[in-house]
Amino acid sequence: MDVQVVAKARRRVFTAEYKRRILTAADACATPGAVGALLRREGLYSSHLVVWRRARTRGELAALKVRDGLAAVAEWEAEHGALTKAERRAARQRLVSLRRPRRAVRRQRPA
Repeated sequence: MDVQVVAKARRRVFTAEYKRRILTAADACATPGAVGALLRREGLYSSHLVVWRRARTRGELAALKVRDGLAAVAEWEAEHGALTKAERRAARQRLVSLRRPRRAVRRQRPA
């Protein structure tokens, strides 16, 4: 019996530049089936386009520039001043809350 060990699956991570490029290509598709062909060629699902279009509408993709992270931080700190630990913690918590939608918590009715 031949036993194979499968590597643990990893989620794919797409850069903001890639998302913008795919959305531009999808918006330019004019013929029927062109978007489907694009998605098959790139190995994507239509739900990716839905989520990415919503992010683009909210301005999240425009905020993510393809730049050196340290240079962007240094530029921002030069303009606005250095962040305190509390400000960093608050910003990190805001980012986490944006990434994961919160589930509604059901409250128990008093007996």
